[in-house]
Amino acid sequence: MIDRVMLMYPVLFQLGPLSFYSYGLMIGLGFIAGVLVASKRARLKGIDPDSLFWFFIVLLAGGVAGGRLFHIALNSWYYTDWKSFIDTRSGGLSIHGVLAGGIIAAAAYSRFHSLKFVDLADLVVPSVALGQAIGRIGCFLSGCCYGIETSGTWGFATRFAPGLRHPYQLYESAADLLLFFVLLAAGKRIKIPGGLFLAYVFGYSMIRFSLEFFRDNDSYALGLSYGQWGSLVAALVAVGIYLYLKSREGEAVTAKEE
Repeated sequence: MIDRVMLMYPVLFQLGPLSFYSYGLMIGLGFIAGVLVASKRARLKGIDPDSLFWFFIVLLAGGVAGGRLFHIALNSWYYTDWKSFIDTRSGGLSIHGVLAGGIIAAAAYSRFHSLKFVDLADLVVPSVALGQAIGRIGCFLSGCCYGIETSGTWGFATRFAPGLRHPYQLYESAADLLLFFVLLAAGKRIKIPGGLFLAYVFGYSMIRFSLEFFRDNDSYALGLSYGQWGSLVAALVAVGIYLYLKSREGEAVTAKEE
């Protein structure tokens, strides 16, 4: 029990009066890793990575803002003053809010700069999966986003709830990393604009829906959490849009042959 508690490091290290929190640090490392991967992918597509600097900044700002606002809305009872609103040292970002905020920010950026949103989305989604994989390690070190209780030898303690818990954070980290590699490989085969983005939405939705059974969450309807319902809706929408785009592509090919 003690050894498992010691695996939680909300504060990784301190330099004088400065404390470096594991959650924020891993989110930052995930963002940097994602930018590096996206920059390499941009270079392969003949795009100057330096031209995307402000896009990455806008994407980060939109994601953090969306994730924080969504988390506060779902846990409004916990936030009693403005200081608690901005304190993210121990977690407090909803991934669905992060994705929604990032999509809105990317759409606004692409519109303002007369770029195609689907091209930017396809470019960055492998990086999003990689960033999530690294960020979930921060959740584990901080102790947030913990799983349900388990009697298994792999259970870990958290400072937020009693008993040994499934390391949900590590389950999702591994699944997100696998999704990252799948998207990199699929990017070479999926030719429909926006197709890779839709593959990410479907893939992550299935990951979240499946692993949510191991996470300590309140159920909202039919025994499913809000995350599972949101994932189901997102997956169905992604499949529907992909099939529609695929059919349009088929019609275009047929029209050319005629």
